[in-house]
Amino acid sequence: MELYQTIENQLNEGKEYDFSPYKYIVCDESHYFTTDSGFNDNADDSLQAILGLQSQIRIFMSATGHVLFSYIKDQYRRKLKQKGNKIWTYSIPIKFNQIASLSFYTGFYAIEKWIERKFNKANDKIIYFEDTIQKAFELHMKYDDSLFVCSKSSKNKKYLKYVDDDQVESMIKQNRFDCKYLFTTTVLDNGFDLKDEQIRLIVCDIFDVDMMLQCIGRKRFKNDQDKVHVVLLNRSNRDLNNYLRSVQKKLDEADAFIHGGVEEWKKLVGKFSRQSNYKDNATSDGKYKSKKTVSRVKYLQAVATRNRIKDMLDRNRETNEYREETGGRKASDAYMMYISNLLHKNKITLIEKLFEKEELCSYLETIVGKRIYKDGQKQVIEKFDIKDYRGRLQKDISQLQSYLQSNQFKYAIGSFPDNRKKLEDGSNNPHKGKRYWLVSKFKG
Repeated sequence: MELYQTIENQLNEGKEYDFSPYKYIVCDESHYFTTDSGFNDNADDSLQAILGLQSQIRIFMSATGHVLFSYIKDQYRRKLKQKGNKIWTYSIPIKFNQIASLSFYTGFYAIEKWIERKFNKANDKIIYFEDTIQKAFELHMKYDDSLFVCSKSSKNKKYLKYVDDDQVESMIKQNRFDCKYLFTTTVLDNGFDLKDEQIRLIVCDIFDVDMMLQCIGRKRFKNDQDKVHVVLLNRSNRDLNNYLRSVQKKLDEADAFIHGGVEEWKKLVGKFSRQSNYKDNATSDGKYKSKKTVSRVKYLQAVATRNRIKDMLDRNRETNEYREETGGRKASDAYMMYISNLLHKNKITLIEKLFEKEELCSYLETIVGKRIYKDGQKQVIEKFDIKDYRGRLQKDISQLQSYLQSNQFKYAIGSFPDNRKKLEDGSNNPHKGKRYWLVSKFKG
């Protein structure tokens, strides 16, 4: 077994990796060439070296390899056909029926509350995939019964002393960890299989969809009863648009370089900009010369990511048009809608909203059947805390009732005139002729 990085290191030193002893070259977790390309500029070198082989049978395996597989088909099908060879494709449908529930969150406090409420048993284990090593480390330091995992890259040097190598080795051998929490970066999304029925919750704040699916896939299921709850960090439509602009900017840089070379690229980004999309290669004669190139896999992945985000936003735009046409309200839920559809989950739960709903229900229970006049209506409005897209607090009772109805509350609120002359104690009614709000509760 060999690491992709070993091949890349030899190529970068001007050497050729010797594939001749092998008849079959199996590239397991081959999404490394695309999803990992943002972290490793050399991924293109090992990919091209493997694809350029003439005598070996090459097998690429991945649950999220669609970008790479499409590239290979487009670029090599004709070349192989000319030599009497072909590309064979085998696929197994991905099923998500063992995801017991799908939820989203915006702040970690909601996760802590969620765990405290639903996963508080001693044998409930939780995996937390963090986008940054700093966040994973901070959570590890916060929770005693936890394991921290990160890559052994030199850039992670200050964190490596907090990685318990013995526990990590044990986890690899036994396919399970013995503490309640596992806080890890995406280093765990390749090559780690965890076969542990006590893993009941996976929390993931990784934005890249393919990488997120790989993270969830680290949990291997023993049987149909072995299920896991998944909670993902939510992304607003504004987040998606900001990310879309950053991806498009990288693609514009790459296109400028491809079509106009260094000079055209400098016109676009400026003379002293960091050259993140380009790398130096050794020439074919083994001598080192500066040769700027666009990484194929980086470019491919950026295009796929851009198209996916556009698809999310386009679908949400259509959904919002339908919502408005049918009397509903627009929502910034492109990411949640896309992921829930991808994972075949009809029910979408935003944890913070769930807690807010519970708090509102508790409040409404205290005012059921009570007449609420103008001086008390301000508190009701504040408890509902409904805001429009400009952040303005909604005060009209019809908006409050619409909120209750659209969110399937078992409560209703209405406005009525107070026509009573006398109160129950026989005294004059000081509110005669005024309108009041009344909250009622449905049975069942």
